[in-house]
Amino acid sequence: MNLILGKPKLLLMAMTGILALAFSAQAGPAEAASSSYTAQAQRAGLTATQAKALQQKVNEVADQTHGRQTGPNTVAFRGGNVTVAVPGEKYARDLRDTYTPAASDSCPYGNFCGFTGSAYTGTEYDFYYCGSYDTHRYLLFGGSWSNNQTKHRRVKMYGSDGSRIYTTPNAFYHTASGDWGPVYSLETCIPAA
Repeated sequence: MNLILGKPKLLLMAMTGILALAFSAQAGPAEAASSSYTAQAQRAGLTATQAKALQQKVNEVADQTHGRQTGPNTVAFRGGNVTVAVPGEKYARDLRDTYTPAASDSCPYGNFCGFTGSAYTGTEYDFYYCGSYDTHRYLLFGGSWSNNQTKHRRVKMYGSDGSRIYTTPNAFYHTASGDWGPVYSLETCIPAA
């Protein structure tokens, strides 16, 4: 009697083991999305090596901003989004939009944008909600910025001790050669005095 009852148990245990192996072999949701974005990057003309390097950078940006990946080279975070520059390209461009060429100072109207490189090059951080942002984890040194907020709006930048170190002129204003090094946070949508 134990042998008869034991066979279904053995069969159940074997099936459970097979299912566990099958599920462990499948990629998790994050890995599947990452793989899909890498495939999109390759369809946009990137080599496998470029797509892999881009994905690594996107993963870093998502961690730094506490954001989530939304495209092959885009990350959304609280109050903004990031367009990661494609390896080997000067300007950031959204790989999901095949009709938009990379261009300098591409900051959308109403927003404040920070760039990792001078002259609006490199990865673009686009802050579109009014608020305060801790930038010391991702806008580290050098760079540039564009204040394209609505008319008469400014941005205040603060140092590590919380003191204001710079206020941009009224929109529209941009700086082709800035320094993110001393900037630890910023506040957007400041009305002109």
